[in-house]
Amino acid sequence: MIFTLYHSQGAWRKPAALILSFLLIASMLSLSAETSQLLLVGILLGFTFIHFGFGFTGCWRLFMEEKKAIGIKSHLWLLALGSLLFFPALTLLPEYDVAVQGAIRPLGANVIFGAFIFGIGMALANTCSSGALRLLGEFKLRFYWVFICMIIGGTFAAYQFEFWLTFSQWNVFSFATNFHWLTGLAINLSIIATLYLIFSIIEKRHHQTIAPLISKQNTDHLWGVSPFIWAVTLLALLNFIILILAGSPWAVSWVFPKLGIVAIELFSLEIDWDFWEFSAINETGLNKPLSEDKIFLTTFGFFLGVAIYHIISHLTHSPTKNRNTKLTPFKWHTALTSTLAGLLMGYGAVIAYGCNIGGFFSAIISGSLHGWVWFASAFVGMALMLFIMRKFKS
Repeated sequence: MIFTLYHSQGAWRKPAALILSFLLIASMLSLSAETSQLLLVGILLGFTFIHFGFGFTGCWRLFMEEKKAIGIKSHLWLLALGSLLFFPALTLLPEYDVAVQGAIRPLGANVIFGAFIFGIGMALANTCSSGALRLLGEFKLRFYWVFICMIIGGTFAAYQFEFWLTFSQWNVFSFATNFHWLTGLAINLSIIATLYLIFSIIEKRHHQTIAPLISKQNTDHLWGVSPFIWAVTLLALLNFIILILAGSPWAVSWVFPKLGIVAIELFSLEIDWDFWEFSAINETGLNKPLSEDKIFLTTFGFFLGVAIYHIISHLTHSPTKNRNTKLTPFKWHTALTSTLAGLLMGYGAVIAYGCNIGGFFSAIISGSLHGWVWFASAFVGMALMLFIMRKFKS
C-alpha cells in the first residue's frame, strides 16, 4: 500500500508523516532514558547519511570504475577521526569505571570469506547494510526484499556458526589495547595515511588532478569543506556517543539473525535449525526484547531518521540527494541479483563479525586487526564482482 501511495502525486506524504511521528513518539514513551537516547542517536545517524548523501558502496565503486578517490578518502578521514576518539577511550575510560569494549574480534577464515562474499553482494546490489537501511527509509521497494534476504542469510549463518568456528582462529589483536594506546594510534593512523596517499596517487595518475575534500577555492561548500567531511565528523562523534551509551560501538549485522530467530519463534515457522553455538555466545542479546536491544534500537532509529528526513524533504519540495524517485519496472534479473546480494551480505556479515559498519568502521577505529582484513577482503570481493559484471556486459 505504502509503495502505491509513494508514487501517487504526493498523496502518501502527510499520512506517512503522521504514521512515522506516531511511531517515534510511541517508541520514545515506551523506552527507558538510555534506550531512548540510543534511538535518538540512530535517528541522527540516519539524518547524517541522507542529508550529506553519504555512503560506502557508491564511493568504493566510483574509485574502482573511474579512479575517483574523493569518496573513499572521506572514509579514511572517518577512520582517522574515529581512531582519535576511540583509542584513548578504550584504555582510559575503564579506569574511571566506564565500561566500554571495542569491536575487537578474532581473525580467521570466517572473516576473510565472509567479508569477501559481502563485497560481492555490495557489487550486485550496489549498496551495503547501511545503504540498504537508507533505501528502506526512502521507501524503495526493491531494498525491502534485499533486507529480508539479509535477514534470511544472516539467520542461516547463525545456524552454521559452529561450522565456521572449526576453522583456525588467531588470537584477538587490537592496536588500541595490545600496545600503549598512543603507539597503537600512531600505527593505525600510519596505515590510514599510507592508503590515503596510494588512493591520491592513483587518482592523479588517471585524472592529472586530485579532487580536494577541503579547498578555500570551493565556494559551493561551507568554508570550502566537502559535505563528506561534515558527514564523517558527525558519524565519528555519533559512534563515540554510542560507545558511551551502549558500552560498545555502532553495529548493524546483529539484527539479521536476531530478527530471523525472532520471526521463527513468533510465527512458529517449521524450520528445524539448531542455534546452539550462536545462542551460547549471544545468549544475553537473544534473550532481550527488541525494545531493549541496543543494536536494534540504533538500526530502527537510523531507518526512522532517513524516513522522517525523506518525507520532510518531499513535503517542502526538496528532492532527496542523489536518488531517483521514479518507480522502475520489475525485472527478473534485478530480482534475482537482489536476492543473491541480500543472502550473501547477510550471511557474510554474520560470519565475519560485522558489515561495513561493525566489521569495517567500528572495528578499525577500535584498532582490531580483523577490521583491516575485513576491509581488504570486501574490497577485493567487490572489485572482482564488478570486473566479472563488466565482462558479461561486454
